[in-house]
Amino acid sequence: MIIVKEAEDCYEITFRYDVAVIEHIKNIPGRAWVPEKKLWQIPKARLGWLIKEFEGTDYESSIQIFSNEQININQSLDKTTYIPNIDISDVNFRVKEGAKPYQHQLDYMKYVIDRWNKGLRSGFVLADEPGLGKSLEVCNDALYRREHGYFNHCLVICCVNSSKYNWKNDIFQHTKGAEEPYILGSRRKRDGGVNCNGGGKEKYEDLHTGHMYGDTSAPELPYFLILNVEALRYHVGKSYPITEEVINWCKLGRINMIAIDEVHKNTSPSSQQGKQIIAIKHQTGSKIYWIPMTGTPITNKPTDVFLPLKLIDGHTVNSYYMWCQKFCVYGGFGEHEIVGYKNINLLKDMLQGNMLRRLKADVLDLPEKIRMVDYVENTQYQQRLYQRVSAELIQEASDSIYDTVNPMTKLLRLRQVNGSPELLDDKLVIDNDYLKKNAKFTRVMELLEEIHDRGEKVIIFSNWVEPLRTLYKFVSTKYKTCCFTGTMSSEAREKHKLVFQTNPAYTVLLGTIGAAGTTHTFTAATNIIYIDEPWTPADKLQSEDRAHRIGTTMPLNIYTIITKDTVDDKVHDILYTKEGVSSYIVDNKLDLTHNPRLYDMLIGKEK
Repeated sequence: MIIVKEAEDCYEITFRYDVAVIEHIKNIPGRAWVPEKKLWQIPKARLGWLIKEFEGTDYESSIQIFSNEQININQSLDKTTYIPNIDISDVNFRVKEGAKPYQHQLDYMKYVIDRWNKGLRSGFVLADEPGLGKSLEVCNDALYRREHGYFNHCLVICCVNSSKYNWKNDIFQHTKGAEEPYILGSRRKRDGGVNCNGGGKEKYEDLHTGHMYGDTSAPELPYFLILNVEALRYHVGKSYPITEEVINWCKLGRINMIAIDEVHKNTSPSSQQGKQIIAIKHQTGSKIYWIPMTGTPITNKPTDVFLPLKLIDGHTVNSYYMWCQKFCVYGGFGEHEIVGYKNINLLKDMLQGNMLRRLKADVLDLPEKIRMVDYVENTQYQQRLYQRVSAELIQEASDSIYDTVNPMTKLLRLRQVNGSPELLDDKLVIDNDYLKKNAKFTRVMELLEEIHDRGEKVIIFSNWVEPLRTLYKFVSTKYKTCCFTGTMSSEAREKHKLVFQTNPAYTVLLGTIGAAGTTHTFTAATNIIYIDEPWTPADKLQSEDRAHRIGTTMPLNIYTIITKDTVDDKVHDILYTKEGVSSYIVDNKLDLTHNPRLYDMLIGKEK
């Protein structure tokens, strides 16, 4: 056992005499042997170097760190239990035709009105679990502020581009058509329709003129404005016109509220769009009421929390660099690589006081999720191909692979054998005999028959579009099928979603987890089939909740097809069964770069 214990200005290291351990410690800059104590010392700032030094060695699991900084100790978000008992009889709570607000949605109004009355007017993090109706809550919050004379415009920034249509439709439906949000950059088409995918120039023109379609003869921009986060990257030379116009609107009091949907996606403070959001905050101070939204607990990744807490005045750390120094442990060459996290307890305290979080199990009486792992064995053809690819990866494996290639891309080849062997074998023909060579697809077709015998609808999820393209050729010949992938246009995706939700004849939706797995609602489905799993449990949970949310009336059957004794089986075992295997997991996903032995195990080199 190697004991690493925090002292006043260093870490002290004790262990049974071992020449190999000593040689590793000697590689750490600033290390020193203390004869009177018979131990080694390293500077506090070199803890990450030590962690990195022992990664992938036989000693990695023997290191125990005792530190007030709580190194790599996870914290989970507590749910919000206190709701102020205040009168909200003056709140005109909108909800779509035929529905009524849930108690947790009315509690939202109590929570936000109470914060406002207490002077907490910079906003808060809305961290309700997916499926609780965050867009409805934010819509009513914004309308309440307008009705009481506080706000003139509400801007919704969508960090997943396709969710702009959800916001537009949700607000329109919940207000029974009284409010029709406008997607910035929309332009009229010759056939009388509207193209909602204008570029940065068109979005800027809308804000600059203050009118729809960038046309001063068209109506003025409505109360709700919707913008995709990537638009903030639009620049002319060194100028960012959209950001500058948003800042101008905020300073003039024309925009008073900014909601950011799925704030944990595509808003890193080191990204250009993240920098532009921070610039808006910097230039407007506390003028704006911000609501960063996420359904994913974010305490275990402090790099995601800097921006949302900064927007709502939840911390006083001036720079992202200083934030990372406080919460991240650095190591590796040049000490630029994050090898762990620290002080997560402090981060949790910051969030809890500035966050509203409710869990579905506590506030909704939803039908249960019935999870089933469906094991299959590769066909003889797939077994031979898998052995060949595995042998190639073992042959390629070397120490340099971790410096030059993302190991995940290597593992993809093995996963393709299980689901899309034609991508690795150009001689494989997708014909009537194809299913005999693909065990997963054979099982999918069997499950579809069972589901249709019950008269139910189903979503089939994959990480990648290629398996879905192949599967479509077989599924669409038997069942009316919709699709929702990132390769489709936004208009086509929305059309397919609407048809799946409303047309009883269309019973199958093929969707990629990246495109269909967040923000969207597919409550028409009572079944989900995963032909491959995401690399993170959080992504799988989010995609499940597309069909398990407000509006769900039937139990949700979730089938996960796993190919036995392959990389599928091993990844599922680590991520979805043994989530406590923290040495293999960083940010809730497999960390192969720092775990060569894990990579060897997954490709079959080490049992």
